[in-house]
Amino acid sequence: MGGAAIAAIRLHRGLLKAGIDSAFLTMRNCNRNIPNKYIYEPRPQEISLLKVLKRTLRVRLGMESPHSFYDAQYLTLQGEPTGVGFSFPETLEDITSHTAYQTADLIHLHWVAGWLDYPSFFAKNTKPVVWTLHDLNPFSGGLHYALGTSITETQMGHLIDNPQDRLQQAHNRNLAVKQQSLQDFKKLAVVSPSVWLQRQSADSLLFSGYENHHIPYGLDTGLFKPYIRAAVRELLGLADKKTLLFTADSIDSPLKGFRLFLDALLHVQHTCDYQLLVVGLDKGNALAGLKNVHYMGYVQDERLMAMIYNAADAFVLPSLMDNFPNTMLESIACGTPVIAFPTGGIPEAIRHGENGLICEKADATNLASLLESFYRGQWQFDREHIAEQAAQTYDDRTITTAYRKVYHAVMATV
Repeated sequence: MGGAAIAAIRLHRGLLKAGIDSAFLTMRNCNRNIPNKYIYEPRPQEISLLKVLKRTLRVRLGMESPHSFYDAQYLTLQGEPTGVGFSFPETLEDITSHTAYQTADLIHLHWVAGWLDYPSFFAKNTKPVVWTLHDLNPFSGGLHYALGTSITETQMGHLIDNPQDRLQQAHNRNLAVKQQSLQDFKKLAVVSPSVWLQRQSADSLLFSGYENHHIPYGLDTGLFKPYIRAAVRELLGLADKKTLLFTADSIDSPLKGFRLFLDALLHVQHTCDYQLLVVGLDKGNALAGLKNVHYMGYVQDERLMAMIYNAADAFVLPSLMDNFPNTMLESIACGTPVIAFPTGGIPEAIRHGENGLICEKADATNLASLLESFYRGQWQFDREHIAEQAAQTYDDRTITTAYRKVYHAVMATV
């Protein structure tokens, strides 16, 4: 699930179409139709009376935590706010034991937090590695984004002087583990989908010594393209009126800014008669009480998603922290402009007044102002031009070619 998975699967499919023998190894099974897919199954650990007695003795002597390995990790944080996620560099898993790893010439890592064990993987691995970053965690001390924590975005890739709380202490400790694990590993190329993330990676303690490339996400522009809007709305049972789209894996995720979007809508509800299209999981019942909402649930079918983008007049992307959202590219590939906050890599793809609108600040007031001016027709967009420009830049064949160049370069590393 999630944007990282979508990007990884699309690249995998692109590599297969280009004639490259690509295998896709995933930690857990999923209901996505992924060709040449392998599911990681950890080897069961042997349990003997001697091991039980040894562990009991170590716990009583204070040499080992009485809690499980993963519980003990999170106990070190002692309730510190960790924003939207914190992952440790050590796990009990060994990716190198899997057949898909052993038969490969090159390893391409994507979102492997909580799965990749830094110390053992980089000690055992002798194969070149390409690592596509989907957030800041690979080069941070544990956080995926800094939002809502005592660590700033600029601190995430560096050791913190005089750590003040348990979160900062855990950050320093984990970053030291990662640095120690990578110190002798040379055959690594780092890829960031946005220039914003590439700059942070290149400046980080962990990845500053490696080649840092920028390759955006790609998609099938033969699928994500403009359709006839009136026909799509009729198929989806929508009224033919101004429509805004919001989509996220989890609607009430603090990263995605849905609450600010709702506040903005309250500001303009008396002057703008919008209907809303919403896609994603609504575990927190965030849509309760809203009127004029068409809730589509969690959608995995890409053809249906392409129809949904085409049904909207604009896709609203109020993310407070983000890298380079697939949803943004899907929208403009369909010719639907994006109204967004100036977050992460979003302004790299959305050009104000050409294929969308960028708020001056990430708040409800600025968003409301753009929603109102858009409703009144102050901004006019050429759907075909938006889609054509997106296809030239983000077509999956273009992205696959760029990755092949990185593969060849890192495999030639001495």
